[in-house]
Amino acid sequence: MTATPVFASEVDRIGTVVKVGNGLGDSALASGKSVASISQGDCKYSLALLEHQHVQFHSPDVVFLESKVIPKVEHWPRLAQAEMSAGYDWSFEENSNFKSKWFGLMCESAENFGSLSSDQSKSTDDDSPELQFVKEANDLKCPATLTKKGWVPNANAGSPENYVFHQLGGNNWSGFIFGFKNELAGSMRRINFCLVHDGDVLLGSAINSSKPSWINEKAFEEIESTLKAVIFVP
Repeated sequence: MTATPVFASEVDRIGTVVKVGNGLGDSALASGKSVASISQGDCKYSLALLEHQHVQFHSPDVVFLESKVIPKVEHWPRLAQAEMSAGYDWSFEENSNFKSKWFGLMCESAENFGSLSSDQSKSTDDDSPELQFVKEANDLKCPATLTKKGWVPNANAGSPENYVFHQLGGNNWSGFIFGFKNELAGSMRRINFCLVHDGDVLLGSAINSSKPSWINEKAFEEIESTLKAVIFVP
């Protein structure tokens, strides 16, 4: 794999590269000051980690976690998949009273969305019931549309007063992040983000299941800062 110049500069700055994935020689865990070079399905990207930051690979998902102590595997936030009438839906869950900052990542094809782009056809007549379900579920996880003016929240996002929305952009990708508010001022019940590179979409989410919420405006800004350092590689 040939590193891009930007990726090389991250390596020079931090010094250590850890290949994360399920390939020969890959590691399931990257921890501390390092660059995690992640191979997650068709999504291949790097994520710069600071002290006390970690990523763990559980095919097909990746979980980012910030904690001074690395928890046991069974205590990490995890991917939950639910069988539906026309396929499966997924989400990430945390243990009760979990207070560490985290988010989960999944990789998906842009073809499996119905409203990411204003140029996409609204007709789903030729889609199978399974594909229609997948598109609907993915559109709820990435509730914005790319227009000539950039990314804009769509109807799936709900009322604008109920969320914080920021556009994101990297060296070779664009995307957005949502922070969905809860009733406690300054706190959020969940964070969703989507990064689009060529025909791939890196979906991420964090959901809080305890009160008071660890997801607040500061955590939202810190996660946004972490995402801005993502670099997709060939």
